[in-house]
Amino acid sequence: MSQTMTRSTSFPAAAWLLLAALLFMYVPTFIDVARTFWQNERGTAGPLILAICAWLVWGKRDALMAVPQHHANPLGASVLLAFGLACYVIGRSQDLHVLEVGSLIPVCAAIIMALRGTPGLRIMWFALFFLLFVIPLPGSLLDAILVPLKQQVSAVSESIMYALGFPVARSGVVISIGQYQLLIADACSGLSSMISLTGIGLVYVYMARNPGVWHNVLLLLAVLPIAFVSNIVRVCLLMWVTYEFGESAGQRFHDQAGYLEIVLAFALFFGLDALINVIRKRVAK
Repeated sequence: MSQTMTRSTSFPAAAWLLLAALLFMYVPTFIDVARTFWQNERGTAGPLILAICAWLVWGKRDALMAVPQHHANPLGASVLLAFGLACYVIGRSQDLHVLEVGSLIPVCAAIIMALRGTPGLRIMWFALFFLLFVIPLPGSLLDAILVPLKQQVSAVSESIMYALGFPVARSGVVISIGQYQLLIADACSGLSSMISLTGIGLVYVYMARNPGVWHNVLLLLAVLPIAFVSNIVRVCLLMWVTYEFGESAGQRFHDQAGYLEIVLAFALFFGLDALINVIRKRVAK
């Protein structure tokens, strides 16, 4: 009884202190990330992914507190913390957001290891893994993927709009529709949405815990095609709005289109999940 009371009263106090330390370190980091990456369309899903990470940690807090304190591993925590702080210092001083934001993973792992050891890490492993999707990737690392993606997006979008009867033509990644020209930029390639939606799809599969292995496999395999289709729909809608209502209306739509793409992708993903459930039940009968 006394051990349970000690566990339930001392751990929250320590947790709040550690949370304050994390906020002191990483609030400036994410302010910089928000100004640098989340202000443009490529970073639309960044705040959502960070909120999902916080939600995952909050949902596992009771399970973490239930682990006995004698599992704490100060030595392992010290190694992880030293590595994480080194990444943080280098990233912060050299303006390397990959290292600075990425250091959050070993720092959080070190805190969990110091409080509840390896059993705590096993409880929080998915939340720590999901932090990978918060790390902003520099464009130079993505250029080899962005160029062919932009070509595919522009080609498919042009074909769809031409089939629908619109006066459209394409030169590389520049699409002409009526009197207007649209450049398929990096944000319109769909790569950022593919990365973020892959993470969101992993969260959905992790939380849904469908009993069938193939059910989960099909959902995961569908994430990238759904992201690509959602992006095509967004570009086609952008072309239609620009053609019908003018360039200024198209620009306003472009600024909000990233959110529309996320909603559309969610709808397609959940619809596919429901369809798989229906098929699975019929096959079982």
